[in-house]
Amino acid sequence: MKEARRLAMLIDDVLDRSFLTMKKEKTPTETFIEYVEQITDEEIKQNIINSYIHNQEATVATLERVAKQKGLYEKVITHYEDDNRTLDRKNVKLEREILERDKSQVDYNPSQKLKPLKISKAIEKHLEWEKGRNLDYKTMGKKVASLKYMLQILGDKHVHEVDTDDAEKVVLTIKKLPRHMQSTFKTDNILEGIRLNEKAQKPTIKPKTIGDGYITFMGYFFKEMKRKRATSYNPFETLTSKIKDGASTYREPYTIEQLNTLFSDKLFDEEWGIHQWMLVLGTLTGARTNELLQLRYADIVMKHGKPHFFIIKRDTDSDKSLKTANSRRFIPFHKLLLDLGFLDYVNRKKELGHDRIFHEEETPTNEELNFSNNYSKTIIRILRKILGKEDDYGPIVYYRLRHTFIEMMRESGTDPHHQYYYVGHKSDHIGAEYGRKGDISAFMTNAFDGINFHQIEALTKHIKKASARP
Repeated sequence: MKEARRLAMLIDDVLDRSFLTMKKEKTPTETFIEYVEQITDEEIKQNIINSYIHNQEATVATLERVAKQKGLYEKVITHYEDDNRTLDRKNVKLEREILERDKSQVDYNPSQKLKPLKISKAIEKHLEWEKGRNLDYKTMGKKVASLKYMLQILGDKHVHEVDTDDAEKVVLTIKKLPRHMQSTFKTDNILEGIRLNEKAQKPTIKPKTIGDGYITFMGYFFKEMKRKRATSYNPFETLTSKIKDGASTYREPYTIEQLNTLFSDKLFDEEWGIHQWMLVLGTLTGARTNELLQLRYADIVMKHGKPHFFIIKRDTDSDKSLKTANSRRFIPFHKLLLDLGFLDYVNRKKELGHDRIFHEEETPTNEELNFSNNYSKTIIRILRKILGKEDDYGPIVYYRLRHTFIEMMRESGTDPHHQYYYVGHKSDHIGAEYGRKGDISAFMTNAFDGINFHQIEALTKHIKKASARP
């Protein structure tokens, strides 16, 4: 349609200039042919030339009549429009005004109409669908909060009415969101929470939380609404990366020097228990805190002749939770982990009659079933006592060991798709959609020993001590 309009306007311009030039220069045939050659549509051009040849004496009158009747416009535009509507340039401006006034009647395809759906109703249906995906409590909680905050900020307008200005308004408001708003101010209303937070002069949430959490989930919501034809575009599509600018250092991996400082601490001269092994496993497996704390003895299995952690939530596991479906995976025991005597530790604990390896951490009684809620505070205190509260790359937290694991895989040349598998992430590569999922090949098992953890010299020094442990 756009091309048809452009062509029609070009024809009109050619005709107008032809008339003026012919009257001025009095060379109608040469001038007419020169200008008519600018028309790219061969059929239209030939029709005009034929008309001129057949009745040269009446050319000017014929062309004026054609221009007035818009006959050429009708033919061109009818060819490009599905509903055979006829438009001239006078109608274009009016049509645009109509479309702006009623955005619900336009989509990428003119024959399709958008569904008039209020944000509140759309959120209700969207969350109903999301809950059926069995997401972990933390992810689900952020999804619910992000959409609830968006509704509070924008009001209950139609989904298709939300534009980029609205999206930017949401982002600017979310940036002022207090940390731990509900526990600190006892409110779940974002505008009220921001007002109280500014009055109390307390810190706001981090940019990474905004980008990776709230704004990303709002983008997912509008992507789904676009698929359901409740809107024609996603106003949050380009905002997430901008929000995360400057926040990428929040979870940087630890350096080898920091790891050597950590594993040289006097903590590791004591008998190794839950804290020592959690720090070692965080480094050598990259597993999340909750995944390690909920491990049972039955979750250590043999694959391809070597022991593996099986990160899984079986139907009978009423006290387990997984972050995503991709979290289900096998993680091989690295040779260093075996040399440090982890299996001996497991067998000793098993003889005591406990079901879980790290039974010291009590099973959570909340519906989230997340072991890390309380333990994270304990392990962070231990880490900060050894490494300090923060470094040049951000706060000292346990989760950075997971990023350390990923970085050491990269440095060791581990296949990128295997990296995704080991940490329980989904690979964006098309090949990830094929083959057996959730299992591990013999090649991957054997290649795991190629990760160069032995460069952490302070950790390898504990190998000899391991054989002396009771």
